[in-house]
Amino acid sequence: MRPGDCAGEDCVTNRERSEVTLRQVINPGTSRWIAYSLYLPSDFYSSPNVNKTIGQIHQRGGPTGTAGGFPSFPPLLQISARSIRVDACVHILTGPDNDVRDVCQDFSLSTVSAMRGRWTDFVIHLDARGEGFMEIYMNGQRKVQTSGFIRFVPENYYVKYGIYRSFVSRHGGPMPTQIAYYDEVRIGADRASVAVSAENPVD
Repeated sequence: MRPGDCAGEDCVTNRERSEVTLRQVINPGTSRWIAYSLYLPSDFYSSPNVNKTIGQIHQRGGPTGTAGGFPSFPPLLQISARSIRVDACVHILTGPDNDVRDVCQDFSLSTVSAMRGRWTDFVIHLDARGEGFMEIYMNGQRKVQTSGFIRFVPENYYVKYGIYRSFVSRHGGPMPTQIAYYDEVRIGADRASVAVSAENPVD
């Protein structure tokens, strides 16, 4: 992700991104497991003023609103790095579906310094039945368990990985180039199907 990496509306709404969207979607009323491994180089820079999303579950055909005066299409989950922290934001949406109020339910996952120079394995369990249930594991340790966050039913959910920076002007100048490496990105019906093991080796 280099300064000015944007396309379409991102370029006029104070955002930059370099993300990959998985073709496989998650339908409402189903349960799926998502896994990926992430490597942050030892010189990965983290701004104290600009959020950097490094993985998210978004929703297609979901509710809309505004953020910072710009149109907003809230995701379900964002894993973000800001300053020294790495957090998970589960979006709690209320109000009418065309003007939602979006509040983050934040969970502390790790620190940027702890993730620099090494691989970190993420496993996310999204149960999109009823009002929703979610677990997030890092390197096999459960960091998040929450429920009751689904208030609106979208067409489907989809997974994005890469770097997404929002409201980049808050940095006070061009953001430095950031690099992140991703591997073993998988979606499955259960945890065993996304885990790397002797029966399910690295591709």
